[in-house]
Amino acid sequence: MKILVQSIKNYFKSKKDRGLEPVFFEKIGDQKTSRDEMLKNLIKALEKNGWTIKK
Repeated sequence: MKILVQSIKNYFKSKKDRGLEPVFFEKIGDQKTSRDEMLKNLIKALEKNGWTIKK
């Protein structure tokens, strides 16, 4: 079995070529973002895309 690793640009290009759109792909942080801030950003992104979060 051969595993193919591709860059994000190639991933989105291949999706577009097949007529598909990613459900959502948002950046939630970078190397300087704290873990708590990334968690908050992830929750906001999921809620924005229709997910419900139970606390």
